[in-house]
Amino acid sequence: MQRILIIEDDKKIALAVCLRLKAHGFATWIANDVISGLNKAMHCKPDLIIMDIALPGGNGLELARHLQTTPETHSIPIVFATASREPRVREKALQCGAVGLLRKPYEPESLVALVKHALAPDSLRFPAVPSHPQALDSRKTRAVKKILIVEDDEKVAMALAVRMKSAGYDTLIANDGLSGVQAAFRDYPDAIVLDISLPGGDGFSVAERVQAHLPVPMPIIFLTGSKLSELRQRALDLGAVAFFEKPYEAEGVLAAVRQATT
Repeated sequence: MQRILIIEDDKKIALAVCLRLKAHGFATWIANDVISGLNKAMHCKPDLIIMDIALPGGNGLELARHLQTTPETHSIPIVFATASREPRVREKALQCGAVGLLRKPYEPESLVALVKHALAPDSLRFPAVPSHPQALDSRKTRAVKKILIVEDDEKVAMALAVRMKSAGYDTLIANDGLSGVQAAFRDYPDAIVLDISLPGGDGFSVAERVQAHLPVPMPIIFLTGSKLSELRQRALDLGAVAFFEKPYEAEGVLAAVRQATT
């Protein structure tokens, strides 16, 4: 049974999350502040931590940084929950190694889906794609190029899809890492527009699986809300044809798509 630590100072929310996760077969612990959260993480070694950012005795970001640099806990995935509307909160969560960010109020099923993605041991480890030469060759002969957009912000994804459709492209949308890899293997797009911060595996994990298993390199355009300089280099190492920091101009992304698919 997989174990989840819930670090949340609102006891009603913590209990509601606890009951929901238990109903789906998870074992749970609750901590209501930074100190007890740290103690339980060290003692219980959970498989996943769901953590509010605003906590008594510190904040979730500081606790996450500590956990990520402690040998006993550095490999535990963390999902943040927050009521904050601060523009940079997603970037800060990414810098702390978060696998997901939920903005309150969130739907309980969204939480459960994100937890299952984060805990699936092979969620992004697919076997090599069966050889389908006809499907791969179809990329060269398509009258309309197909673009896969992997972006967890549905509004952003839809805005990109609408702009690309208006420019004559066929588009697919995936909102998490697992769905993104599945769509790449199933539909053989001509290019992928890929956010780095995703539920169910970050964009780099998606790119690694796609590039490792598809017989031919896939043009990938990375998007990120982070300002970390090392992300650009990592994207280039994975064969990125373009890299955009949010907020970006849709026309710039479209120009990169055109260049990648010409």
